[in-house]
Amino acid sequence: MTGMWPSVAEERAMAFSKRAGSWRTVSTTAAIAFFVLTMLAIAAFNWFCDLLTLPNGWATAIVAIALAELLIWRGHLWGTGVEGALWIGGLFAFIFALPSSGKPEAVLTFVAAAAISGWRVRNALFGALAVVLLTVYLMVREWPWSAMLFSVAVAVIALLALIRTWKRPSTETLWNVLAVVMPVAALAGGLQAADLRSDARVVGLFVALAGFALAIGIRKRVRGALVAGVVSIVSAGVAAHDFIPFSTETRLILIGAAALVITGAIARALRGRERGFVLTPTSSTRETLLTVMPALLPTSSAASSPQPVSGGGTFGGAGSSGQF
Repeated sequence: MTGMWPSVAEERAMAFSKRAGSWRTVSTTAAIAFFVLTMLAIAAFNWFCDLLTLPNGWATAIVAIALAELLIWRGHLWGTGVEGALWIGGLFAFIFALPSSGKPEAVLTFVAAAAISGWRVRNALFGALAVVLLTVYLMVREWPWSAMLFSVAVAVIALLALIRTWKRPSTETLWNVLAVVMPVAALAGGLQAADLRSDARVVGLFVALAGFALAIGIRKRVRGALVAGVVSIVSAGVAAHDFIPFSTETRLILIGAAALVITGAIARALRGRERGFVLTPTSSTRETLLTVMPALLPTSSAASSPQPVSGGGTFGGAGSSGQF
């Protein structure tokens, strides 16, 4: 299993360096650019196979996945955006080539493709996409209440998972993304359930979710939970649009003001903290930087001074001459 993905130590090291052991990675900006370019290349190859009257779905999937595995196993590339695009692009091309039945269950094939791709390349965005598509499937089946409750349940599970420390950064990133994204998916289900009208039950659910997320974020010093709390508050404001007797502009201003007030309250609650999630650098922070920085800097051994040559000479006593 060593060649399938980096070890825990190598994955953690790649957060600080572009190379960890035999694995290589790139910056986030470069990974996004490579992902977009690779997806364009997959689309072009799929179109070329269609021109040659080849089974473009099968051909694109086989070539893309084989190339991705070659880059991972032989090239030891990880997190470059290329291998992830090859995996999810190849699977999506295969699904698009299948005959369409028009049934809602077709969404589940994209759920499976995103989940498999996310597991193989340990991409948190692919994993979150699979969960969001599962919410979309429930909405397409016209089960909006189930979609909303499912999204809220996933958000709660993600918030609880953020309390503990995960060994792999990719796993922790997945929980952070789910905690932030799923309230938005729940809002879509809630609006569909209420026919785009305000429902006190939906608003109350988002207020409770916001309080739960902010409590975890403040007490456990989890940034993702704090962001999820703010997103839940904004979602509650959007869900309560009929309860606010003001224009759309005024509503947005009030929601923004509420977000600022909550941010100020969080900053006040964290003021003076020197452990866990803090707002200002502390002495422990500086000590940590002084400890870590030498390990990241290149080192070179200093040239040692020549040692004196021992032996070979004798001297006589009382002023007699020496011999070598």
